[in-house]
Amino acid sequence: MSNITLDINEVHDEASYNVLFSKYSKLIFKLINDFVKSQNIDLHPSEVDDIYQEVAMKIFKYDYISKYKKEKSSFITWLNIICRTTAIDYYRKNLRWMEFVLGEEEALDRAEETPPAFSLPAGVLTGRQAEIITLLFRDGFSTGETAIRLDITTRTVRSLKFQALARLRAHYGAAAPPPGHEAAPETRRNAS
Repeated sequence: MSNITLDINEVHDEASYNVLFSKYSKLIFKLINDFVKSQNIDLHPSEVDDIYQEVAMKIFKYDYISKYKKEKSSFITWLNIICRTTAIDYYRKNLRWMEFVLGEEEALDRAEETPPAFSLPAGVLTGRQAEIITLLFRDGFSTGETAIRLDITTRTVRSLKFQALARLRAHYGAAAPPPGHEAAPETRRNAS
């Protein structure tokens, strides 16, 4: 990894892009595939190729190599963020396209056919907390995107998310010790 960081830090020309894509194209494909699988997104292999091409275009178009700072994150983390956000953007764009092509009625029919994979218990969260949890976990929005969409600060989003998760943990009993698990008796040491 040190060779690529040296190339990135020293040279921001065509050579550094060649080094990036010749040495790390397999890693980029792996990061995209791992993210897609972790999110249970059903994509054709040609679509993964499209996402790879979009990652390459983003890195080149927005000159991400010159913006990379090794003090802020590792190279793999930096690359993973680019791959993940590009995959999310690609998936959202295709969903909007499918809704447009199928029409609203057919898209609604298809939505009714599939059981909801995401549901919150009724009466546990406030309306705003449920909205934030839905945007963050079901729709895959980032904290910043959620804040923009709801016209609130990112600090408020994080606070409401924390409160909502605490309520959900309490509702599902995640904060309580597992059954049959007894707390160890408290022992005190004698001062000599």
